[in-house]
Amino acid sequence: MGRRNPRRKLNISNKSLTVLVCILAVVCLAAGGIYIDTFYGKGMFQSFLNQRKQTEAVQSEETAPAESMAVDISSKASMAVFGKEFLLCTKDGVKYFTSMGDQKWSDTFNMSSPTLIQEGNYMAVGDMGGKVIRVYNRDGMLYDLQAEGSPVQFALNESGYLSLITKSENAYRIRIYNAKGTLLKERVEESSGIYPLSSDVSDDSRVFAVSYLDTTDISPIGRVLLFYIAAEDSEDFTDSMFAAVEKTDEIIPVISYRKNGALAVISDTGVYGIGSDGSELWNYPLENTIDQAALGNKEYIVLALGDSVANKDGRDKGTVCWLDGSGQERASFETGESVTYLFSGDKGVVIGNERDYTGVTHSGNESWNYTATSDMSDLIPMEKLNRVMAVGKEQVSIYDMTKAQAGETGTKPAENTAAGEQDTSADKETGKKEDAATQRESTTEDTQQEESPATGGEEAGSSNLDEPSAEEEE
Repeated sequence: MGRRNPRRKLNISNKSLTVLVCILAVVCLAAGGIYIDTFYGKGMFQSFLNQRKQTEAVQSEETAPAESMAVDISSKASMAVFGKEFLLCTKDGVKYFTSMGDQKWSDTFNMSSPTLIQEGNYMAVGDMGGKVIRVYNRDGMLYDLQAEGSPVQFALNESGYLSLITKSENAYRIRIYNAKGTLLKERVEESSGIYPLSSDVSDDSRVFAVSYLDTTDISPIGRVLLFYIAAEDSEDFTDSMFAAVEKTDEIIPVISYRKNGALAVISDTGVYGIGSDGSELWNYPLENTIDQAALGNKEYIVLALGDSVANKDGRDKGTVCWLDGSGQERASFETGESVTYLFSGDKGVVIGNERDYTGVTHSGNESWNYTATSDMSDLIPMEKLNRVMAVGKEQVSIYDMTKAQAGETGTKPAENTAAGEQDTSADKETGKKEDAATQRESTTEDTQQEESPATGGEEAGSSNLDEPSAEEEE
């Protein structure tokens, strides 16, 4: 027998050892990099890995077919939602649907810059680049107007009354119409340096309010004037005006009547409540700028705070707070980032930053979060907070939102139905079971929430937020 070569054995051992050392070195370098990046750097490597996982999850969710229908990609679409029914507004007019793809009626006309507002069961559509104003209820159009001048702002009350501010070459006009389109009141502003900014009609249809910016003095002055509508109420008052509120060095771009009858006044330095007699009921000073304000739910004034005001402490940027009709802060929610989208409805609030969205109850509790793969113009709760209408550039879709886990989008397609198609019987049965389970879970969580209301933004276990209910009410 030949003798084994000891050098050959040594060479093989050295090669194996070298390979092992290289593998260990790579592992150590990677682990060390993650450690340094996480504890001493900005977490960019870790963020990249998490973002890649989330992107893959988003793509896997979004590529699945959802209940949807196409919209005109050349214009921004907007929505008014009534439970499961909705109205779609584009530059080509409006269409009303009882469900996705099931159109009840339509009104076709051209607009260059459409704006849609909703109050109760009424909607108004105005072309801010033209002269058309049309008012609808859920059964169709009530009346249409050809504005004298360009629309500046318009508002509805719960009885379908319309307040409209228009601008012509030499004057501003404020007009009040009833639900039949009859002109009830007109006010003309021809003074130089005085600009009407916002208007609204009280829900009892007796009073309308207008906010003005007066630039004729050294410092700007914000005013809110209150007028009676009916002639019998106006007999003892010049020009029907019975009250006025004045704020020096303030601008008042938004006013809105609340459910309790008070007029909410939002200025650049504070929020005020004005009573039916014109007296100031309460004030809420601001130490931050306001990035967004949502008044769709008449119980609450929802504000998204921006940067702190100079020489004031302020609150964290991205804080969303709820004020009730008496000016008391009832809840808050910390987003940790600037807010670029804010919607407030009966079922809750949707908060957005670019393509990231969060559904929050009116108690300030997180219900779901969602990352879109394309730009959205609206994300609106329907009959439940976790069932939302997503309005994109190319289509309108309905999603059932779920509480997001790490690396997930927090959404699932509501139904696998394209526009005009029907579900299979199996799909329908599955959908019924999921809806029933969701309703049972929502009812349980709502009951718990009513028993012990919580404020958003507080820690709960390992989460930065309280455990949420799916929505505040069915």
